[in-house]
Amino acid sequence: MPGAAANNFLVTSGLFIYYGTIIYVWILIIRVLLTWINPNPYSPAMRFLSRLTDPLLNRAYRWFPLTIGGLNFSPILAIVFVHLVGQVLGLWLVCLGQGQPFLMLAPLTALGLISLFSAVAWFLVIVMTVRFIMSLVQPSPYSILVQVVFGMTEPLLAPLRRLFPPGPKGMDWRPLMFLLAALLVQWVVLASLDNAARLWMISIAAGTV
Repeated sequence: MPGAAANNFLVTSGLFIYYGTIIYVWILIIRVLLTWINPNPYSPAMRFLSRLTDPLLNRAYRWFPLTIGGLNFSPILAIVFVHLVGQVLGLWLVCLGQGQPFLMLAPLTALGLISLFSAVAWFLVIVMTVRFIMSLVQPSPYSILVQVVFGMTEPLLAPLRRLFPPGPKGMDWRPLMFLLAALLVQWVVLASLDNAARLWMISIAAGTV
């Protein structure tokens, strides 16, 4: 049957894009992490990774030059973009192949964005927790980990310096306040939006929208 064949093609294409995006995102992450250890660029593995990832990463450096605390976040933006587009497009094609309405793209995009913001919120919780612990143990400022954490967090924490001055023995309360705010956004705002988007998707599937 032509209709069944078309539906199977959409489902297969959607699954291919969905899982292919996951694999490519991990390849991008490995490529970015390897730049921290300065590998031999002429090794077969690095040449293979470069052919797969450099066209996208080079465009990200040119189009989205984002530097915070001396750290270049352009590759992260590229990874986020690929992940979001691939996941939403893949799931949408699967839904179309299963007979769902074209409008299903809207709630899927909303869920993808909410999931992205949720990941960012959890990342901030982890980083701010590490920053707060560092204010307690006071590690060497020459440590690479310390420099990376401070580089990522200080631009976000600098506006809070007057509101939360250092405590006893230089304890920094700002990461704790930022951490609590991120958890509040995660558990209240994003959770409510996620439920709303899922109800929106159900209503579209049921034909009530």
